[in-house]
Amino acid sequence: MILRIKDILEKLDETIMRKVVLSEENLTIRGVKLLTDHITVFDAHILYIGRYSEISNISGNNFPRNVFLVECPFNLDITHMVNEERHANLVYIQPGITTEELLNDVTDILVDQYSLIERPAALFNTIIQGRGLPYIIDIASELLGNPVMLGDNNHRLLAASDFKEVDDLPWMEYRNIGFTTYEYTQKYNFKQWIEKTVQNKKAVIGSLGEGYKYRRIFCAIRLERRIVGHFAVLEYNRLFTEKDLEITEFICDVIANEIKNNQSSGFQYDWLANRFISDLIQGSLTEPELITDRAKRLKWKLPDKKYLIIIKYNHYSETFSLISFIRESKLFKGSHGELMFHDNHLIYITGCNQSQYLTNEDIQPITDYLKQMHMSAGVSQSFSEILEIPQAYEQALAAIRLGKKEAAELCIYRYEDYGIYDMLDRIKEQKDLIHYCHPDILRLKEYDENHKTDYLKSLYTYIINMGNLVASADDLFIHRNTMNYRLSKIQELISVDIYNRDCYMTLYFSYKILEYISK
Repeated sequence: MILRIKDILEKLDETIMRKVVLSEENLTIRGVKLLTDHITVFDAHILYIGRYSEISNISGNNFPRNVFLVECPFNLDITHMVNEERHANLVYIQPGITTEELLNDVTDILVDQYSLIERPAALFNTIIQGRGLPYIIDIASELLGNPVMLGDNNHRLLAASDFKEVDDLPWMEYRNIGFTTYEYTQKYNFKQWIEKTVQNKKAVIGSLGEGYKYRRIFCAIRLERRIVGHFAVLEYNRLFTEKDLEITEFICDVIANEIKNNQSSGFQYDWLANRFISDLIQGSLTEPELITDRAKRLKWKLPDKKYLIIIKYNHYSETFSLISFIRESKLFKGSHGELMFHDNHLIYITGCNQSQYLTNEDIQPITDYLKQMHMSAGVSQSFSEILEIPQAYEQALAAIRLGKKEAAELCIYRYEDYGIYDMLDRIKEQKDLIHYCHPDILRLKEYDENHKTDYLKSLYTYIINMGNLVASADDLFIHRNTMNYRLSKIQELISVDIYNRDCYMTLYFSYKILEYISK
């Protein structure tokens, strides 16, 4: 955000100004100084305050750009001060106002204005800290009240606010495809405005011409004198104001700082991949052909059998060591994984050949690391198509949510261990789960409660061991004869043939319902 010479004039008491001559009213002001004989070089962004007699004889091009003059004569003649070469902003102050009084007034304006800027800037930086570019873009859209977009110098879309549909063809075409072609830049007249914002080094408002009813704000993202991206705002929900230009420039500074932080950390987002994943998960990208096309442009080298891992972190800075760890210790030797961020989660997509399987031993290194860092993660079931990423993402989230209820001491949860609970979660929204329980299981549960037995657990252990009597007895730490006795007693109590494996699934599912309800 910036302070211009015209902003200072608006805040000054109008009665003290005798005459105002502005050649460049949008010139930014960074400070104020008294005009003295010792100043030989004038800063174009400093406001100078001095006596009319001290400046009236200055000649040549070495002339201050912004001057407030006191002790001006009644027969004021300024023709010798105003010319095209000087481009000066001159303000003549009424007699009776001293340089000290004027200096104090202007200083108060500067202090007040920059304190107002610093407070929201500090708040803004606190809010977005560690959240990444997509989050910054969403906050920027809220501040500006309009859709916003960010692109890089390779014509790729890095991030866009979550306005699914606007009736502006160029905007939606770029938003949906995720990059621009030569034909695109020729068809829509963006070039002149991008060049203008680069040359002027500030945000500008422009129109694409007849046939396009929405104007845009264009602003370049600068990092150490380099243009690293371009920011745009669409005048869709509300009309632009002059303040929007200041807010846009401030947002661009925040974006530049975020990019700089990522560069210094040794890791940079693949923003195109990030946007692609976010669009898939949020449901704003659903057309199979478009999904396939954008996936090809990412040039991912993922194996046939894929797994999506979500890692939850507390602070953004923690992810840098985590990223290095994942890259150095791949879950599958020789496999290629992709790292992205979405909604405060690090997303890692990896996989293996169809003949392989993700075992607990495979993920043990990352399990140990997450435990050390007090982080948690969820692992989806395997999937093969990019189109299945949204489902895999939901599975990994559900694994964390349900796993923490079941075993809070763990740090990594696999959906295949909690998928049945996820299904029950969804079913209970429609009907009381108890109605899906087999009556014999309910009968066995009631018998246990009345007679202080443990037949229900014994039956479950027998089922998960696929009818293996010895293995079931070992799991329950009882003798095989004791196990055999329990099974005989259970068979007397219920009507289902417990020795028929075709019945196992029904009984297993009923047991899981009771287990879920008890939690």
